[in-house]
Amino acid sequence: MTLKEKYCALIDSDSGYDNQLLADCCENVTDDFAIGFAEWCVKSEGKDYNKYKYRDRKELLEIYKETL
Repeated sequence: MTLKEKYCALIDSDSGYDNQLLADCCENVTDDFAIGFAEWCVKSEGKDYNKYKYRDRKELLEIYKETL
């Protein structure tokens, strides 16, 4: 599930979130995504280092998003 889809699911669930709870849930989704991206970067550097060696961070992020 993409990050956008996860946020939409939170907002569309209409679970009576107050603003703080919704912000906490959004932060958790973002944290999980960031950790996944960092783990992917570490794994990719080992096995696909030459493939991604000269790419900038934004391009790497887009590649990661395509793998989800």
